[in-house]
Amino acid sequence: MSDPIRIDKFVVNSPTQPGYYQLWKDELSGSKFLPELLVLAEPALEVLDKSHVVHSELYQLISDGDIASVSANGMLRVVLSRNANHNTVLVTERCNNLCSFCSQPPREGNDDWLLGQAMLALADFSFDGVIGVSGGEPLLYGQKFIDFLDFVKEYSPSTSLHILTNGRAFSDLNFTREIASRVAELNFSFGIPLYAASADTHDLLVGSVGAFSETVRGIINAGNLGLNIELRFIPTQKNHHDLPSVIEYCNRVFSNIAQISVMNLEPMGWARKNWGTLYISPLEYSETIQNSVRVSQYGTIPLVLFNYPLCHLKQEVWDYAVKSISDWKNHYPAECEGCRLIDSCGGYFASAEGKYLDQPRKIL
Repeated sequence: MSDPIRIDKFVVNSPTQPGYYQLWKDELSGSKFLPELLVLAEPALEVLDKSHVVHSELYQLISDGDIASVSANGMLRVVLSRNANHNTVLVTERCNNLCSFCSQPPREGNDDWLLGQAMLALADFSFDGVIGVSGGEPLLYGQKFIDFLDFVKEYSPSTSLHILTNGRAFSDLNFTREIASRVAELNFSFGIPLYAASADTHDLLVGSVGAFSETVRGIINAGNLGLNIELRFIPTQKNHHDLPSVIEYCNRVFSNIAQISVMNLEPMGWARKNWGTLYISPLEYSETIQNSVRVSQYGTIPLVLFNYPLCHLKQEVWDYAVKSISDWKNHYPAECEGCRLIDSCGGYFASAEGKYLDQPRKIL
C-alpha cells in the first residue's frame, strides 16, 4: 500500500511544550497570537536559545507560516499548510449525534481550548481561501461559536470557512439569525448531512431520536436566512436506496442548497467497528447512483460524487466524480499503476487496507 500523497505527521525530538505553533524556516518572522517554532534542516549553534526542531523532511515539506500542533509525546502534526489541497481545523470532539460511521467519535468533557487554539491559528495563518471547520458538532458552542466567527472575521477577513455541522442547532430560529448576521456578505458555507428521506432511517444512522426533525427544520431556517449550504449524503447498506428521494426532497423543500455531495464511506473511527453492517460497494448500488444523477438533472442543485475511485463507478457518471480525497488521506495501491485515469481519480483513503479495501479495477 503506497503512502498518502502528503505527509502531515512527524516525530520530533525536541523539548517543545504541547500546543499550537506557527512554523518558520531558518528565521522567525513574528506571529501575532501563537508561539513560534523554528524548523531547521540541520543543527545550528546560533538558534540554541530559540524554540526549534531539527527535522530535514519536515523542513522540506512546510512553508513559512504553516501551523502545527505538538503533542506531549513529541508528535508534530501540520494542521494548516499552504501546500495542502484542503485545510481543516478541529474545534470540538463533543457531539449530540452518535453516527454509526463517525470518523471522529465524540468524547465528553470540556474541550473549549480546541476552539480557542483554532481561532488563533486561523488568525495567524491568514489564508486567502477556504478552510474547513469540523468537530464533533461546532454549533454546540452556541454564543462562543458566534464569538469565534467574529474573531476570524476581524483578524483574518480574507479567510472563508466551510463549517461541518449536523444542522440541528439551526432549528433554533433566533440562533440561526445570529449566525446569518455574522456571515452576511462573507463566503462562508455550512456542510449539513441528511442521510435519508425518512426520520426512522436518518435517526437510526445518527443514533439520536428526533435528529431528523431538527435537521430538516434547521436546513429550512438556514436556507431561508441565506446561509450557503452543502448537503451531504453517505451511502450505506441501510440508506443507499434513499439517495434519489433525498435529492428530490432537497429540490422541493429546501432553499439555498448550493450542492449535494455524495461521499463514499471512509473506514475510520466507528465505521471500522460497524463496517460489516454499513459498507456497500459502489458497484452494488451503481443503478441507484445513475438514477440519482437523472433525478438531479431535473432539479437545479448540482450533484457531486466524492471519494470514489473511478473504477468503482459506471462510466456514465464519471463526469460527476471529482478528485476529492484530501491529500493527507489519499493514495493509490500498486494495482493502480498503469491505469489511464489515475491522474483524474481520487484514489483511496489511506485507511482502506485489508478487509476495508474494495479492490481496484485498473482501467487500461
